[in-house]
Parts: sequence; C-alpha cells; structure tokens
Amino acid sequence: MGSRLPNHPGEFWSQVAPADGQPGLALGWPVDCQAAMNEAVRRVERWIDDEEPQADLWVAFFIGRNEQETYTERVAFETAFLWRVQQRLMGAASPSTLRA
Repeated sequence: MGSRLPNHPGEFWSQVAPADGQPGLALGWPVDCQAAMNEAVRRVERWIDDEEPQADLWVAFFIGRNEQETYTERVAFETAFLWRVQQRLMGAASPSTLRA
C-alpha cells in the first residue's frame, strides 16, 4: 500500500512504477490510493497483453473506475490508468515519430 509522506501528515504516497523505458509517477493523496492505482495498471497491462482483447480499452477504464469506492480513489485510478497508457505509447513511439 502507499506510505505516508514524511513532511505531510495526512497524505499518502502512491505511485506507478517506471515501464516501457518511461518514468514512473508518484503523487501524494489525502487517502491511501495505492490499491486503486495498482488496479488501474493491472487493467491496462491485461488489455495490452491480451492478443485478442475481449473489450475496448475504454470499457476496461470505465468498469475499473466505477469499482472504486470514493471520488479520490476514482481520480487516482484515472490518473494511473492514463499514465500507464501514456508510458506504453511513448515507449513504443520512435524518436522520429515524437518529433513529427
């Protein structure tokens, strides 16, 4: 789970690990949102790794987001989900593609 930020009592440190050669993300939240962020990353990776996805990516996003209990957890889920998608897109893009 997330850990408390040392200089900010009442905030929790939650993160998305680096992936696909792209940096990770670490944010402070008012509640422990690491589980929501982990679930978002799992859903993206499951969708990416599936050779024949059974559902669209937006469906995986929508279902996972709605499973989060609080508003803050939903925002953390959204953030981690989109960050992980961005990591994959940026990691897969060639440097020449990024400059175009």
